[in-house]
Amino acid sequence: MSDLSLNCLSEGETLDDVIRRNCAIGFDLRFCRSIAVSEHDRDTETCDPTDAEFATLYALTDLGEAIAIHDVQLSSTGADEVAAVARALFVAIVNARRDPPDAAQRHEAEQAALIDPHRIE
Repeated sequence: MSDLSLNCLSEGETLDDVIRRNCAIGFDLRFCRSIAVSEHDRDTETCDPTDAEFATLYALTDLGEAIAIHDVQLSSTGADEVAAVARALFVAIVNARRDPPDAAQRHEAEQAALIDPHRIE
């Protein structure tokens, strides 16, 4: 699955890392449309598939969070992308369940995520 370009993840972040670190237990596909009032506005809303402009795949965590993984345009190519990313999400979740992080590992990962090496103090 290394050929997937997951456009909602930070550069260098892998799907396996995100799934494991956040204890993902499932995924969701949400259909969205833009409600932007200006060209620099990125506001969107979830809507019915017939009104949607794009879809976003989310990883769902055991804490009830939804982490954006990939945005796709609604087209035949987008449908292929959704299928590929959904498969990769499923595989990553199954693999993470085989060796779940313990509480100490999870705490360490959460703390590391809070520390931004590029932050200016």
